[in-house]
Amino acid sequence: MIVNSETLSDAKPPVTVKGTRDGLLFLLDEQADMDHLCEYLHSLLFGETASIFDGPVIEVVVDYGKRALTPEEAWRILGQFQARDNFLIKSWGGGTDARQSMFQRKSSARAQHIYHGLVRSGQPLMFDGDVVIIGDVNPSGHVQATGDIYVFGRLLGIAHAGMHGDTTAIIAAAEFAPMQLRIADVISRAPQLKATMEYAYLMDNQMMVAEMKQFMTWNKARRRHTNQERR
Repeated sequence: MIVNSETLSDAKPPVTVKGTRDGLLFLLDEQADMDHLCEYLHSLLFGETASIFDGPVIEVVVDYGKRALTPEEAWRILGQFQARDNFLIKSWGGGTDARQSMFQRKSSARAQHIYHGLVRSGQPLMFDGDVVIIGDVNPSGHVQATGDIYVFGRLLGIAHAGMHGDTTAIIAAAEFAPMQLRIADVISRAPQLKATMEYAYLMDNQMMVAEMKQFMTWNKARRRHTNQERR
């Protein structure tokens, strides 16, 4: 099965869908305007042609190429895939195995992981790279990652991002009330649960927590710092 979203428009689409042996691969144009991409994706998944995706559960891989997504942008994209009951997100990131297999090219992008379900009290999870938790992290649930941690739910347990010393890592959640936060070697607690999406980051070796709407300004500074270190 091969589904190409070019059938929806004569112009180059911001989203291309290809059938794979295991399900569907969604390729997101890394140069496309984010608002246009999200509008197009919504039309693709829920518009007049959306019936082509109806049926039994389908494993889905979402590949956004070299685009550096903010947590808000990740929320916007993943939320649309979650809204389809028969979509099971198998993989998410830039340079996924499915893309590499299809185009026979390698990527230096950091590994991206998806975890579906509740992280129970006392349950430890560890990931090499970034991780997206689609579900809640209960009190005493423990999530560790060498990269960033994003929780599409309530973060009530323990989160440790940048566990191998990456001080640029962040922890973001839809509802933010962790027992403990740790980024690299810095440990802190978060303020009381708020309805707004928040994220934690390090500034001058101090843990900071801010609303997600401030992320764009902070992330620009993070990218500049990372680029300077690579030179």
